[in-house]
Amino acid sequence: MKKILIIEDEKILFEMYKFKFTKAGFKVFNSIDVDGGLKIAKEEHPDLIILDILLPKESGIKFLEKRNSHEDIVNIPVVVLSNFDDNETRDKAYSLGATSYLIKSNFNPTEILEKLQDIIK
Repeated sequence: MKKILIIEDEKILFEMYKFKFTKAGFKVFNSIDVDGGLKIAKEEHPDLIILDILLPKESGIKFLEKRNSHEDIVNIPVVVLSNFDDNETRDKAYSLGATSYLIKSNFNPTEILEKLQDIIK
């Protein structure tokens, strides 16, 4: 069973994605912040990480920076899924190794699932 870690602090969004991804056969983990996300990533070694940019305490960019210093998780694909649509932030996310940068409001959960399945075939 493929595993997805969702780093998202909005509970209703997490629950919606969890329902969709679980139904598609994924095991889903959640963290609401950077440090929790790093801990789960190191423990569970998910096949993919979905990352929000606007998180409590530290941003998703900080997660990418910290992830890059951990050899055991640096190669896990990260899809940024945020409504924070800023070119500088998008460029920074890609420079830190993000696989994709998707704007939440542009995709429904089914479309997001399809994009994730393409990444983790």
